[in-house]
Amino acid sequence: MKFCPTILCALLVEVSAGAATIQVTDSIQRAHDSAKDGDTLLLNGPTVFHERVKITKRVELRGTNNPVIDADASGSPLRIEAEGVQVRGITVRNGGTDLGAPDAGILIRASKTFVENSRVEGGGFGIYLRASDNCRIVNNAILGNTNLPNAKRGNGIHLWKSKNNAIVNNFVSGTRDGMYFSYADQNVIASNRVEHTRFGIHYMYSHHNQLRANTLTGNSVGAALMFARDCLVEDNRAFANLRHGILLKQVESSRFVHNAVYGQNRGFFIQQAALDRFEENLICENDIGLYLSNGSEQNVFVGNAFVRNTDQIWQPTDEVEMGRLASNKFYEGQRGNFWSDYTGTDGDGNGIGKTPYHETDVLGYIVDRHPEARVFAISPAAALLRKSEEVLPLLDVQGVTDPFPLITPTSDSLAKMALLQSGYPLAKGSAK
Repeated sequence: MKFCPTILCALLVEVSAGAATIQVTDSIQRAHDSAKDGDTLLLNGPTVFHERVKITKRVELRGTNNPVIDADASGSPLRIEAEGVQVRGITVRNGGTDLGAPDAGILIRASKTFVENSRVEGGGFGIYLRASDNCRIVNNAILGNTNLPNAKRGNGIHLWKSKNNAIVNNFVSGTRDGMYFSYADQNVIASNRVEHTRFGIHYMYSHHNQLRANTLTGNSVGAALMFARDCLVEDNRAFANLRHGILLKQVESSRFVHNAVYGQNRGFFIQQAALDRFEENLICENDIGLYLSNGSEQNVFVGNAFVRNTDQIWQPTDEVEMGRLASNKFYEGQRGNFWSDYTGTDGDGNGIGKTPYHETDVLGYIVDRHPEARVFAISPAAALLRKSEEVLPLLDVQGVTDPFPLITPTSDSLAKMALLQSGYPLAKGSAK
């Protein structure tokens, strides 16, 4: 077929004529109602639009100089019900607080939605994806209404029955849970920062998700993963949370790799977890490094660095039969974990201690039964007691045994420890 420049020019004119840019002056909703699929609605700030907007066409809302949609404390400022909508550079605020409605700053009920460089302030939920797949929520800030009790706030980013979404580089603060996933599978949650919430990230019945390189701090719990399987939790930082860094309940067949949990009451809190793999995590300066209970079994812990936790591992004394006798392994092949309170030596220079590490020695036995004695767990006297037990064990009780303790932490853990000692909190910046 012979090329015809005239035909090409005609096609270009038709395409440009079919996608208009509409300057919004007084009402976003009226501009939307007159628009066609593919059009762009341009909002110039600092204009404040006092309305609630429902998007039912495949359009782009593009803001410049921070335009605002203000719902005047009622309903959802922005509701998206058409596939392929894009929202950029807009602030929504002052939505309603009826969580049953549900009121949300941005309520998404359509797939392939893209929300970028926007901000949600107050109201109920922040950004709510309801049965919406293949969406991208990128580089946004969600700020909850801290004047409300925590239980009456919505979650910052909430997914229900939504899959294959990317939640990337967002900042969430002051909401109930930072990010909540219910029946939401195959999502990527990466490089977000969540602080001052109940659970920074909360899974319920959500599988095959990837939780990567997030920073979780100042929450009650950094991440709470419940009733989930086949998830990847990698390179996250949970520090200075009030209770737990990462909590697991009935999590199965998942991988926890290269995470840093430090400065909490409990680093990892694990209940009824099975067939999970914990590899090369830094578990540092928590009151309890690893709390393992309630029949957790067939988990593998290898290459992790347990560093200066007041109690490296603790299991409730009333769950001895369920917890301590479960078939968890603290080694793989002939490689175990690094324990900062290990007093053995490397006999042949292979980086492995020549004597096993025992979690339940005399001191561990006492601390398990008298938690107030934990204050002495990192004292010189405790180290001397552990050293003497290598020669003459005083107790024969079940507990964690690592037959191949590492003499030095992995290079990844050493790098993270160096950053901690320099005062840098291992935290990457996110949208604010």
